[in-house]
Amino acid sequence: MAAVKLLAIDTALDACSVAIVADDKVLARVVSPGGKGNAERLLPVLEQARNAAGIALAQLDAIAATIGPGSFTGIRTALATARALGLALNRPVHGVTTTQALAVAAAQPGKPIVAVIDARRGEVYMQAFAAAANGLGAALAEPRILPVATAVAALPAGATVLVGSGATLLRQAAGRDDLLLSPASPNPDPVIVARLAAAQPRPVHPPSPLYIRPPDAALPAVTQPRASLDVTIRPCGAESAELLALLHEEAFAGDAHGEVWNAQSFRELLAMPGALCLLALTGDQPAGFLLLRIAADEAEIITLGVRPRLRRLGVAAALLREGFARLAGAGASRCFLEVAEANAAAGALYAGLGFQAVGRRTGYYAAGGDALVMQVLLPVLSKS
Repeated sequence: MAAVKLLAIDTALDACSVAIVADDKVLARVVSPGGKGNAERLLPVLEQARNAAGIALAQLDAIAATIGPGSFTGIRTALATARALGLALNRPVHGVTTTQALAVAAAQPGKPIVAVIDARRGEVYMQAFAAAANGLGAALAEPRILPVATAVAALPAGATVLVGSGATLLRQAAGRDDLLLSPASPNPDPVIVARLAAAQPRPVHPPSPLYIRPPDAALPAVTQPRASLDVTIRPCGAESAELLALLHEEAFAGDAHGEVWNAQSFRELLAMPGALCLLALTGDQPAGFLLLRIAADEAEIITLGVRPRLRRLGVAAALLREGFARLAGAGASRCFLEVAEANAAAGALYAGLGFQAVGRRTGYYAAGGDALVMQVLLPVLSKS
């Protein structure tokens, strides 16, 4: 009987990781450290793993991804890619929690394991597992987000192993000598993710993201002007990479919250599964662009840019409405984005089109600013 080949993807925390396993044999394992830019790095890392394994994507039997807890963007990146591949290849897609993967890597005989991830702002994502003679014991609770003081009170009694980016924080807060820090990586091992997925029954439905942190951000009220520029929206592809790079540079040059992308960046982004780019034209001149990605019933806005001299004329709103229509037509039920918290005009534009803040990414931008994570449910019916 042929070995079952499974691809595992993780971008939920501070690494971009891919593994391909065939039953007990590891065909490839690639880990790229650093949590930012995972959306751009994932496909090259995936291709590197595929080449190392010496197989085609069509030879895969199943796909797995970490579903959280972790960063909003990281969770979506892995899940969107996994679900897009599952759809394209007609393969089952499994979901594995980051806390379980971390705990398996840290398991010690006879000791309970607590996976703890630093969620910042004095909070941690946490899940505890019972002691077991071999491997990992049963989960004592579902993954949850807790203030550090509450997490300390929820720790098991006696010698306990802590693993994850919040392990040292929790040990210091508890002041307990019987809390042991695991040397295991604070990021999920993609090989463990693959093996946990392989032990699951075949999923009936694709996995959903495990977003634990509730909405906690409010947007300032800014009135947007009515549109006054007629534009034509059309899709574009890699053939427009040079133009998109020029528009991106014009739109984001000098923006502390923006990162200018070159033509190669756009070619790589447009090659991602489910990528869709829309170009706005006024006459025969480009006015702006919108880059989206969709996987199954979820989508995300990767970037949106409008030429500075044509801003506040409804170009961005026109692009977004056309994008919403295409996403809804493709079966997406919700769409996410990140926007600089300090960018009141952009935040108000998104809020006016139905987006709601569902979280914050502290220190997301190179200049140190926070990003609001926003979500809109599709289809958006109002066009006022």
